[in-house]
Amino acid sequence: MDEIGLELEALLGRFVNGDDTRLATANRLEVLLSDLFPGDEVVNERVGDLAQYRPGGGEFLLDAEEMRTRLDRLRRYLTLLR
Repeated sequence: MDEIGLELEALLGRFVNGDDTRLATANRLEVLLSDLFPGDEVVNERVGDLAQYRPGGGEFLLDAEEMRTRLDRLRRYLTLLR
């Protein structure tokens, strides 16, 4: 796995575990996923979710708990792609 792939794996792990759910981390995940998996419908759905993420949630926004759940599913999906 290359350096970018390792960064993605590490960020996903920290976000899903609840260790780092900052907006900056979500923004970096959004960029990495878009760059690494262009055209993948499942990944694109999660990229859209990340664009709607705010740690505290809000109207029409996803909160940390919901985003952690969705990214955990994505992490399992990405494992199947390897």
